[in-house]
Amino acid sequence: MITSATAAVVLLAHPSVGPSVDPNGNPGVATASQSPARRADFTPVGAFETNYTGYTVGRFVVSDPDLVTAGYQQSTIDLTLNPPAAAAPTVSPTAKPPATTGAPAVSRSAPPADRGDAPGDGRLVVYGAGAFDPRDFSNGEKFQIAGRTALLRYAGAPSVPSASTNSKYGCCPDPILPTIAWQYLPDSWAAIYWSSFETAPTRDELIALAEALPAADPRPFPTGIFLKDVPKGYRLIAVSTRTSVYDTMNRSVVRLSPKPLAGPFVAPVDFDEQPSIVLSLGVADPTMGKMLTKASCPPGSATCAMLLEDGQFYLQVESVGSRSLGSLELAQILKAMDAGQPDDRSTWPPAVSVFTF
Repeated sequence: MITSATAAVVLLAHPSVGPSVDPNGNPGVATASQSPARRADFTPVGAFETNYTGYTVGRFVVSDPDLVTAGYQQSTIDLTLNPPAAAAPTVSPTAKPPATTGAPAVSRSAPPADRGDAPGDGRLVVYGAGAFDPRDFSNGEKFQIAGRTALLRYAGAPSVPSASTNSKYGCCPDPILPTIAWQYLPDSWAAIYWSSFETAPTRDELIALAEALPAADPRPFPTGIFLKDVPKGYRLIAVSTRTSVYDTMNRSVVRLSPKPLAGPFVAPVDFDEQPSIVLSLGVADPTMGKMLTKASCPPGSATCAMLLEDGQFYLQVESVGSRSLGSLELAQILKAMDAGQPDDRSTWPPAVSVFTF
């Protein structure tokens, strides 16, 4: 158990070498417990909870939920050829913060360690009751999935553009990026978004991904980060396993903001535009360890971090958005952070038991 941190407080730069990853694609020891029992039907999900698991459809692998907010859950969709099975982060319901702090084949497995050549091109977003506004799909193709409404549209047009249609540059057709939204409960929607034309699914593949979404018993999303004193006015807006699809260092990420997320949503939130404090627990490889022992947190910095006692993990705090905090304030927040047991997810409590939302 890690109970303290070294005095090193630093401005963190991106290291050139990444750590090993566990089956969920997160760095560290691959000791996560098994995914929750899968259900045949969906149960409405509460704030910062999940109610589905990762799965595989044909050439696509959908991760277990890797980000949650009060209004939705989100997973990364990767392109991979041979996805091995894996498991999701585990919550310990009794854990307490430290005192000081024709469809393709379907396989309902969690995400692979190998995220493929184009990681994170797709996103599955599962919204809570009343949290999604489907206005952007109003002119799209309408059909049914499991007896409920489904809507499909293409980027820049409600239907498939003609192959002869020229783009705005007068040359070639604009890329066709399909997006689908469907009701998985009477007042709850899910949607799949794509960002790359090269890896985009076909219409049939997209529908197969939607049809295969597996229900699971609701459970709260865990965090490995504890904070003794939360800055006044800041509340939990998101908790995740990493900061972006290219983040291979972090195991737990918490976002606090004075500005709550306002639904219903038409799309996932761009957190880079949200004024917030980002707290991270990550794996420190040898290169990062050397950086942390030599660096400091100079005045004016927006990111500070400290190496934990055993040198294997680090904690970081970053100020994002227009309402930024100064380096002295960030240093105080960092001193109030603790990691509990970063290498044992089974001890991590629900994020909502540590942070107010």
